[in-house]
Amino acid sequence: MFRISSLEMFSLKDTMFINADTLHSLQIMENESHPNTHNQGPTKTSSGSKEGLSIFGLFHHLARTPQGKHLLRQSFLRPSLNLDTIRERHDTIHTFLRPENSAPFDAIVNSLKSTGNMRTILISLRKGIAAGVGKNGKNTSNSLWVSIRRFVFHALKIKESFQDILGGDRLAIRDKLLEKLEGYHLAQIGRKISDLVDFDKSAEESRTVILEGVDEELDNMKRTFAGLDDLLGTVAHTMSEKLPADFQGSLNALYFPQIGFLITVPLDPTTGEAVYDGNFDNPWERMFSTEDQVYFKTSEMREMDGHFGDLYGIISDREIEISHELAQYVLEYEELLTTASDVCGELDSMLALSQGARLYKLCRPKVSNDNTISIKGGRHILQELSVSSFVPNDTSLRGTNLDAVDEDIILDSPSTHNAYARESGPSMLILTGPNYSGKSVYLKQVALIVYMAHVGSYVPAESAKIGLTDRILSRVTTRETVSRTQSAFMIDLQQISQALSLATPRSLLIIDEFGKGTDSSDGAGLACAVFNHLIGMNSSRPKVIGATHFHEIFENGLLKASPSLALGHMQVQVDEQASELDEQITYLYNFCEGRSNSSFGTCCAAMNGVPKEIILRADELVEMALKGKDLVAACSIMPQSEALELEEAVSCPGYPIIDLMPLQEQIARDFLEADIFTDPKKSLSDILTISGTTESRGAPSGQ
Repeated sequence: MFRISSLEMFSLKDTMFINADTLHSLQIMENESHPNTHNQGPTKTSSGSKEGLSIFGLFHHLARTPQGKHLLRQSFLRPSLNLDTIRERHDTIHTFLRPENSAPFDAIVNSLKSTGNMRTILISLRKGIAAGVGKNGKNTSNSLWVSIRRFVFHALKIKESFQDILGGDRLAIRDKLLEKLEGYHLAQIGRKISDLVDFDKSAEESRTVILEGVDEELDNMKRTFAGLDDLLGTVAHTMSEKLPADFQGSLNALYFPQIGFLITVPLDPTTGEAVYDGNFDNPWERMFSTEDQVYFKTSEMREMDGHFGDLYGIISDREIEISHELAQYVLEYEELLTTASDVCGELDSMLALSQGARLYKLCRPKVSNDNTISIKGGRHILQELSVSSFVPNDTSLRGTNLDAVDEDIILDSPSTHNAYARESGPSMLILTGPNYSGKSVYLKQVALIVYMAHVGSYVPAESAKIGLTDRILSRVTTRETVSRTQSAFMIDLQQISQALSLATPRSLLIIDEFGKGTDSSDGAGLACAVFNHLIGMNSSRPKVIGATHFHEIFENGLLKASPSLALGHMQVQVDEQASELDEQITYLYNFCEGRSNSSFGTCCAAMNGVPKEIILRADELVEMALKGKDLVAACSIMPQSEALELEEAVSCPGYPIIDLMPLQEQIARDFLEADIFTDPKKSLSDILTISGTTESRGAPSGQ
């Protein structure tokens, strides 16, 4: 059932580790199902899904061949850690993007549109399938012979066009094209198919039709088959002369493949029988009938069956034999065709990256063994396509120098502290600042630039120097589902646990608001402990970018200053004189060094339609907390409006207005002790009456 051509082993040693959570958080792959459930099939081929708004989706449609799309997807799923491979891809993109290469570049892209995946085509050819299969399971006119001939033609055209690429002689892909696309054998395959297959008639009949002149016996049978119409007309005219004069014009002779030659006469509507069915000397054998015709076998028809046989079937069988011989000839070059197809797919994937670099204004990164990330004018490639304008930002991180001595030894010497700080730079950057200011976008764009550089693609930045990064680990998005018996915070903890256990000095960690799913004190403690742990890893610490709203970890000195730690915030402009709360803050989306002291949560709430009275009350509580007041005591004070209502309820004529605080306490005590289930109205009246007297309040004598 299966034909195994070869077994190969591969290693993930030179591949960046990236898990499903990170792929989802960074929107590298985003499978989007069809909105109509009727179009969502059980298998991948009938699932109705497509690539949504994702990094891979930006390049996916630029690949022209199935094998090119597949290789491009593999490149995005397995970013390389091999510097030679990465630089080779960057060199190829650089060469393709040279202005003088635009004409051959476009010619190669147009040729790739017509090259299919020869691996799947040859599998179908080996199975004996000569015609393509459409969506409804029906054969299409686009036969495998058309696909193979078109492939060899455009493969040779690609090879010719590539020789016009200036600077292409230094590319590894050029050597593969010249070596694997053997012009002589590919031309022989195309010529052999063109000399045997009649493509026009094959498209009409949805089967393989052989050209005239290939097989003499086949040509004779085809000429005989083509003359059957005249022969059948003559036979019908001769036999009609034996019929009564009224029915002579109604007789007809026909030929059906697999059935043979038949005579047909009309059906008599009154009797339901044929108007004529032979005579005693020459009876006709009834075969079948339709609503208005009856079909018969006669001695003349049987004679023609014996002479001509199933002519159409014989012709088809002979053409199948010739097609089979052609298939065997083509399959002798199976390795050549599949290798050429793979090379075209590799070229197609590189052209897709080149077109994406030109379309999205990407630049070439410098990838090296240095454990650094230095980005100037970095952008988020998806975010900038979704907004009218995007503000680029710089990033500078330097991981542990793997060749240097332990940081603890260096930091013991005050004289070398500043020198080390300037030499190494921070390995951790923590962002603070308001909601909506762009913190999450910033840390994602850094991870994406690093990721795309390892794919071999150009990156969205003015310039970028990227050190080899073996892993990108994240705690950004919580993917909740009812199929997992885990809370949102538990999922966050599992993500951060995996990041801490897998991190190496060459890893990049992005941590976005870890600890927000639990009590604020516990969350702040966990977040601070994670950051302290990562900084304290010394020679094993990874590169980290985090974002948090726990300002208390800085204000209380829980996260101590370190040469390895840098603080930053996203700049905003505050206008305290604005009349409306949601107009007091303007987001500038510009990264600045230093820490922000506020998250402007109430402003964000006002911008999202939270009622104004809630915003004002929240501001009051925030102000009290900043002043160190007891929020529990503040929230237990009776509002002035309620105090006035209570004062009116308990005041009696002739009695002076008394201090309400003891009265409130007494009323509450009496209410808790009373039996309100029997007669609530009477109980409440008694409580207010008794508590309103001087004695129940414990007033001094004489009042």
